[in-house]
Amino acid sequence: MPLDATRQAPASAGQSREADLAPAILEASGLTVGYGAPPPIVAGFDLTIRRGEFVGLLGESGCGKSTAAYALLGLARPPGRISAGRVAFKGQDLLTMPAARQREIRGKHIGLIVQNPRGALNPMLRVGRQIGNVWRAHNAGSATRAEEHAVEMLKLVGINDPKRRTEAFAHELSGGMAQRVLIAIALSSTPELLIADEPTSGLDVTIQAQLLDQMWQSTRRTHSSVLLITQETGIVANYCDRVLVMREGRIVEDMTAAAYRRAPRRSLLGAGNKAKTLATPGEDDQAAPVLAVDHVSRFFPVPGSTKRVQAVSDVSFDIAAGETLGLVGESGSGKTTVGRCLLRLIEPSEGRVLYRGEPLNTLGKTGMRRIRSKLQIVLQDPYDSLDPRWSILQTLSEPLKLHTDLSGAGRAKRVEELLAQVDLPKTVAALRPRDLGSGALQRINIARALACAPDFIVLDEPTSVLAPAARTSLVELLLRLQAELGVSFLFISHDLTTVSQICHRIAVMYLSQVVEVGTTEQVFRDPQHPYTRALLASHLDPHPEERRVDRAVQERLAGEIPSPIDLPKGCYLQSRCPHAVERCATEPQKLVRAADGRMLRCWRVLADELGGSDIPLVHDA
Repeated sequence: MPLDATRQAPASAGQSREADLAPAILEASGLTVGYGAPPPIVAGFDLTIRRGEFVGLLGESGCGKSTAAYALLGLARPPGRISAGRVAFKGQDLLTMPAARQREIRGKHIGLIVQNPRGALNPMLRVGRQIGNVWRAHNAGSATRAEEHAVEMLKLVGINDPKRRTEAFAHELSGGMAQRVLIAIALSSTPELLIADEPTSGLDVTIQAQLLDQMWQSTRRTHSSVLLITQETGIVANYCDRVLVMREGRIVEDMTAAAYRRAPRRSLLGAGNKAKTLATPGEDDQAAPVLAVDHVSRFFPVPGSTKRVQAVSDVSFDIAAGETLGLVGESGSGKTTVGRCLLRLIEPSEGRVLYRGEPLNTLGKTGMRRIRSKLQIVLQDPYDSLDPRWSILQTLSEPLKLHTDLSGAGRAKRVEELLAQVDLPKTVAALRPRDLGSGALQRINIARALACAPDFIVLDEPTSVLAPAARTSLVELLLRLQAELGVSFLFISHDLTTVSQICHRIAVMYLSQVVEVGTTEQVFRDPQHPYTRALLASHLDPHPEERRVDRAVQERLAGEIPSPIDLPKGCYLQSRCPHAVERCATEPQKLVRAADGRMLRCWRVLADELGGSDIPLVHDA
């Protein structure tokens, strides 16, 4: 399915009727999948996808969406088994055809994008070779041509410096980049049907919108089809021709996208809180911030070269007691590296971090051990963050053993208090991570971070793997904990809706630099920097009057993200910015305070040459 960045004209009513009359490319009837004990996870699943159709499949976590997606390819995760039903691809029953024919269809004619890139990619092979291997399995070509094709595919899905990235292993990529590698693999042989299971769950909003734009355009240009499985109502409202709703293993609603958008606000997936302005923490303006970042930079040497990767460039901000600062930006912009520098999990190459006025870089091991319990982190993946062999009691007791003098009975009592604090029953203490869902596991990670009463916590994409209902619940928990404990947060995320709900101020990063810092209301209601405007314009409203694909999007970025090895001399955004002029290419930009108090890194905005923005506040999802 070749992707094409050229925007197509919106489909007319006549084109829509033509799609209704198009032949079916995939038909499933009575599909049933079970895992031993009744009832089956998928039961009586019926689905028709026509050529050229972009179909969205919505459903709560656990309703059987992913199981159904695998079954459409004739697959079931062990010990699952397809016990009944028929899946016809272009009139041929996929479930009864020989295994060799099934393998030929999978990958070449039907592509699959799965949700978990870490689990799907081979940790022992470089990603370029993985893309090349899949392409050569279905196409005639040399190893050299496969390498070239891998570079082309990584470039196509928006990965900067694609030649270098082909040499990376999966663990060397961010979660968003790993997800894009999976998408590149799925699209490498231009399938006629693409089954995408939560394909954008690890992507920031700009790359998400860019990728979905291209996927939608491709279906129109090539008459190929997409089944997009998601929990994000904004995606189906803006891209899909038809919307299916799944509940308890079967399709319960089938409607056009227009009918879906006209429907009253839905509670199917647990709508989030409406974006709101949070009260600024009531602290004396003269009081020292809990944490201050002073011109911090971090670079990493490139093996076998004198060059270096500039991960963080001259970043400065501070966080007050009881305040949440949101850090947003594209994958690879340096957000996680900033968070790790704040805690000295990575040493800054330049600059310093101050905790209550005390520079952390001057502290030795003893000094850092004294402060370590006050500075904590909650990581993105709740499964990878916990030792699978330990019980929850052991997990929550570990920081208490390291940083307190509590007895065994005292630690057990404190664990009960922590579980109650994150709204989990005390019986959870006896369980292991495999016994809990992602929402509960993330609450365990938060409880562990709170164990020793910290002043500051880095929350690194804590909601990215959660279902919308669990995401909303976790946001409510964090707001309550902050109100009760006065703890400060650095909230790293690409989910703009969640950021608008929980953060007092926002710092926007692009390619290692902070380009705008302001209150949540300033940034979301009146974004000023061209990158911030493009970021917010990429947000997908779940109830648009007009689909994104049917309207012209004014604030968008062209081209590719420059390599962090060879950064531009002037403004880092100038090669993609629609407002760039000659001066932007040669003059480095500094972060300067504007008249309204926000910080900006754009001389044209500061000179009032770009005018205001009409981008609205992000709405609830």
